[in-house]
Amino acid sequence: MKHLVEVEPATATTGPAYRNARAKDGLLQAPPGLHSCWDIFRTSVEKYPNNQMLGRRRVVDGKAGEYTWVTYKEVYDVVMKLAASIDKSGIKQGESCGIYGANCPEWIISMEACNALGVCCVPLYDSLGKE
Repeated sequence: MKHLVEVEPATATTGPAYRNARAKDGLLQAPPGLHSCWDIFRTSVEKYPNNQMLGRRRVVDGKAGEYTWVTYKEVYDVVMKLAASIDKSGIKQGESCGIYGANCPEWIISMEACNALGVCCVPLYDSLGKE
């Protein structure tokens, strides 16, 4: 199956524009009742509580091991505890919260905790450097 379709040809100064084949005719509409990232996560937890959500591989002597997984429900439980801590810190809905770190399960958990509170998550990537 072809996953991408060209929707605009290349020009003299730009390359072609591609879109996911499932959205070749335009953006898809969100299912009813899903209006935010939090709605999507919460609904996923309700529908698939025991499915694997976040995985991690230990690297030993330069070799990646097997993945260990946590489920949607396990992630949700940690997200709600972190959201309670963020809430107690005084950050309110609509305000911003910076998250500094590498891409990892904890980063996703932190982002979802912000989403739970309606707090704007500001990524502060460790790979960008001091500038």
